[in-house]
Amino acid sequence: MPGGRRLSRASRLESADGCAVDPGPAGCRRRGPRVIYLVRHGETTWNRTGRQQGHHDSPLTDTGIEQARAAGRVLRHAIREIQAACIETSPLGRACQTAVILAEVMGLDLDAVVVASLLVEHHLGGWEGLTRVEIDAQYPGARQEREAHKWDYVVPGGESYARVAARARRWLASPRHAEITIAVTHEMISRTIQGAYAELTVDETLARSHRQDRIYRLHAGRVDEISCQAQPRPSPASD
Repeated sequence: MPGGRRLSRASRLESADGCAVDPGPAGCRRRGPRVIYLVRHGETTWNRTGRQQGHHDSPLTDTGIEQARAAGRVLRHAIREIQAACIETSPLGRACQTAVILAEVMGLDLDAVVVASLLVEHHLGGWEGLTRVEIDAQYPGARQEREAHKWDYVVPGGESYARVAARARRWLASPRHAEITIAVTHEMISRTIQGAYAELTVDETLARSHRQDRIYRLHAGRVDEISCQAQPRPSPASD
């Protein structure tokens, strides 16, 4: 099935993180002007300790679970016809866990949750699992080089922002599953989705962010920020 896999209620019960997948039918795929809500996963244990995650994973903290619930409550009130919405989520566990919480709070069946591989986070290669101090010790000068050439710099064993942005454009160009898409994703890929959607420059895209108490609404060429007002401890950008 192109484009994504659906979560099933049975697979959720079998999965330790609530995020096993079932390759069921994709349902209706649609094109045209739609509304997209970008949601970053809730705070994780590695966010809290400043470890780079990338394609690696760590579970949501209690704060992260509450952030996901808060986002669900905001979306439930923002979207008039909940059943017109579909949740697309990164395949990484922290995003899937967030997506399941959103569905529960919003009253959506898990059949409305689709795993979309294009939403996976920036691959940070050998840096994953490390703090900035540990990166500097193991890869001297690498972070400084990346800051100087951030868009095109390829993290050792990983990828560059340029590659992530190409993936973001592919996701935006793909058919949507419903009138309203809630995309559960990560700090760095969210930054590039916002930039690609609004046709921002490279510098403008890199200046974007996505805190865990914010949702971004993409519609009619605009990117609007929505506050969830549920983050007592903002996490650093360590996705």
